[in-house]
Amino acid sequence: MSHIAALGYLVVRGPLDEWRTFGTEILGAQLVDGPDASSAAFRTDDRAYRVVVQDGPPGPDALQALGFEVASEEDLDALIVDLGVASIDVVEDPDLAALRRVQRLVTFVDVDGNRIEAHVGPESNNEPFVSPRGIRFVCGDLGLGHVFMFSPNGERSADFYRTVLGFKTTDTIALGDENGIFLRCNPRHHTVAFAAIPGPPPGLGHLMVEVESLEAVGRALDIVEKSPFDIQMSIGEHTNDRMTSFYVITPSGFAIEYGWNGKLVDDALWKVGHYDSASIWGHHFAVPAAAMAGAQATTDQS
Repeated sequence: MSHIAALGYLVVRGPLDEWRTFGTEILGAQLVDGPDASSAAFRTDDRAYRVVVQDGPPGPDALQALGFEVASEEDLDALIVDLGVASIDVVEDPDLAALRRVQRLVTFVDVDGNRIEAHVGPESNNEPFVSPRGIRFVCGDLGLGHVFMFSPNGERSADFYRTVLGFKTTDTIALGDENGIFLRCNPRHHTVAFAAIPGPPPGLGHLMVEVESLEAVGRALDIVEKSPFDIQMSIGEHTNDRMTSFYVITPSGFAIEYGWNGKLVDDALWKVGHYDSASIWGHHFAVPAAAMAGAQATTDQS
């Protein structure tokens, strides 16, 4: 069983003014105050926030933390024990827990050096979530969405998440000479995926956010096409999770996959599969090669 219940939140670095526009007008997320004047936060459901943006330059190191939620204090304690057995340094941080508006929080890094904030008891906001574009996101117990990570060694990274954090392999996709490995911790098809692909530096490739209708995806695509923000990949449908989506580059440099109709997994019936292509149709790159390199783009992400 996974100690991790969901991707609770994401902390990234980027230019705040651009993110305020991008988060509200493109994503349709609700802008709220960040922990301090140098940050902003965005809601996508009843949680106090789902994304925190710290003011700063874009770049391949824009990811500041993966905020993984655990279901209970007992699960958090068990995770601490397992991290110790794996010789992973873990620190409980009450001050950061207060800043992140959770009851308890521990920090550690994965095998690629990505900072993880495992937490329990996230705060929900009694004020209703109000999207400036009338969007409804698919979050709740499934979490914020999924992250696709570039890794020097995708199999090693996936093994850490399986053996130490308790994720399960959902399936794999051939991405050039290596397989992309897709891992789940709840019924969402995958919460994290890893691939070792030549070119992009290690780090966050994209964050997927899911909305409740295909119309919402199409309307967002229309808005992006009239905006200064670059489309990374055209609309298409993935082979493994059957998500219909497009990709847009954030002010931080990583991409957002904006999608609908992601597959849910029934553990009792699921069988691990392998795909020779990432997409059934579409998902064609729309950004020139130089721009893609600067935005950490790669081929056939999912």
